[in-house]
Amino acid sequence: MTVSDILPALDALGIWSYWIIGLASLLEGWWLTGPLVPGTLAVDAGGALVRLGHLDFIDLIWFVTLGAILGGEIGWASGKWLGRRGVPPGRGLARAQTLFTRYGGVALVLGRFLGPVAGFVPLAAALAGMERRRFVLWNVLGGVLFALTHVSLGYLAGDVLARIGPYLPRPVLPLALLAALVALTWIATRSLRRGVPVIRRGVGAALHKAAGWHWVARLGERHPRVARFLVARLDPARGRGLLATAITVLVVYLVALFIDGAFDLAMVPDTVALDQRVAQLAHAYWSPGALGFAGWFTQAGHVPVATLVALACVLGFAAAGRRAAAAGMAVAVVGNAVTVTLLKLVFGRARPELSYFLETSHSFPSGHAAISVALYGTLALMLWRERVIGPTTAVVAGVGMASGLGFTRVYLVEHFLSDVLNGWVVGAIWMVIGFALAEGFRHRWALHGPLWRRAGLAAMAACLIAAGGFALRDVKDPVARGAVAETVIRDLRARVASGQFPVEVVRLDGEALPPVSLVTVGLRQEALVKRLEAVGWVRVPRPDFWSVAAALRAELTQTAQPGAAVPPAFRAAVPAAVALRAPEGVLRVWPAGVDDIGQPMMALAIASEDGARGWSLTEARRAVMSAIGGTAQTIPGPAAKGRRWSFDGQILRLEVGGGV
Repeated sequence: MTVSDILPALDALGIWSYWIIGLASLLEGWWLTGPLVPGTLAVDAGGALVRLGHLDFIDLIWFVTLGAILGGEIGWASGKWLGRRGVPPGRGLARAQTLFTRYGGVALVLGRFLGPVAGFVPLAAALAGMERRRFVLWNVLGGVLFALTHVSLGYLAGDVLARIGPYLPRPVLPLALLAALVALTWIATRSLRRGVPVIRRGVGAALHKAAGWHWVARLGERHPRVARFLVARLDPARGRGLLATAITVLVVYLVALFIDGAFDLAMVPDTVALDQRVAQLAHAYWSPGALGFAGWFTQAGHVPVATLVALACVLGFAAAGRRAAAAGMAVAVVGNAVTVTLLKLVFGRARPELSYFLETSHSFPSGHAAISVALYGTLALMLWRERVIGPTTAVVAGVGMASGLGFTRVYLVEHFLSDVLNGWVVGAIWMVIGFALAEGFRHRWALHGPLWRRAGLAAMAACLIAAGGFALRDVKDPVARGAVAETVIRDLRARVASGQFPVEVVRLDGEALPPVSLVTVGLRQEALVKRLEAVGWVRVPRPDFWSVAAALRAELTQTAQPGAAVPPAFRAAVPAAVALRAPEGVLRVWPAGVDDIGQPMMALAIASEDGARGWSLTEARRAVMSAIGGTAQTIPGPAAKGRRWSFDGQILRLEVGGGV
């Protein structure tokens, strides 16, 4: 898991982010939940949000400090309560005891920076009989130093993210997100393997200790059914006990996550606006090679291909005598297909207009994204559970297939970003349900016999061959698109006044930039660029390795770099067709249409490249007008204000002569 994985979720929670981060700090500081909760990463992510201006540094320090202190206190109290005989042994406790024996109270400070060991050090202190006052002193000191250190480290990480994020080229972003998802899933798998045994032993010890209390025994006698139900749900030794409870909680969480995403789509305009910007940006970076690869890879989620692969998996597990895994696979795939079909009918969201292939079904949620998790993710999970592959292979294969399929749907503009994200959630719900079913019947269903095995393997091979045939031959043709008619703008003043001529300019994350303040009439894009280049303006290169590296050098050295990229900006969700830079700032250009006699019109927006104080939009625009030439006419528009810039709303229509 990386800091960037947690940032979007925490940012969306607003003021609740303080409580979530503080709770994560607490849970990591308690030995029972510490191996499972990445509290340190949550704190680092909070520090990054401080740098990005979403959280307050001092407030976050308070929450993290209190969470760390309370986590240590709970660990101490639970250790005293359970005693030496009641505390389950383990590697984490052994490491903490060694650390405490060597360093004494200082171990409470050092251990706070050792991840999962952090929660075991207070437990070791309690079992060693450390004096209460000394424990409180060292626990408070450890919590304060932990908060200051990791919030500061997160701030530095956020500073790096703020500097390099806008300049990353489009091909790098999916790869970076894919790597982050693989790392996230791998660490989650490792945390589960490390933390689940601790939780099982801890819950078992707590239940055994609580059973000896007289008032608990009396409640059990008064309400025997409730007592038996609770004991069964928390029994770590039973397949339908603690594991089933955890799976139920996970399914409820995923369902709530999907509902939240659906409400965002229906109620939050920014979600739709972000979808449109991402779709337009993906379309702007289409290339024949990338389209060919994405079109080939996305076939893995094509209905005939996915159906045959799923059937092959079910037959393969059944032929190997793994009927529970076969049943889990079948339930995950079929349940996912039914759910996606119903949700598409309920929401009825139209497909993106720029889609590469013609699709007739609705857009929300993405069926390819859902089946990528429900089929390929479940397959990787089942193969790992059956000990066919290791956890690392399962994580890389499952998450790689799921994220790869989702990214192809966004790149081909077959779906909006929110369609893919919510499709992943639907697929994850059915993956968990299928896994739970397989676990519940793992020791009940067994099948043997060479005849069935040979028949099953033969059928599996036939399905895989057929799936490959469909993937190679049943390929849709790209949508044939004719030339798009240019928008005719007869009265620019009226269009601006009515809002039909968009002037707002935003970054990909929705942050406002200085709006369109200049509209040229009479010059096409290349002619306009040539005039500007003739007086010193330089065309900004598209993001690639060298232009991004130059942008990073400019950020770090605070000096201009001629070949540096600039962050993408959007007008009406469309990225700028070209950008140029000069000492006056960065000029972005969009084709806007033609006037009533067919002259081309260009919308221009200029912004400060470094956000320096004292930069004047009026002065920068005057320099651009001087470079282009022509006759200006003032058109009133909406005033706007952003960080270190303001606009009075006066848009200039510049009539330019000299050819197109």
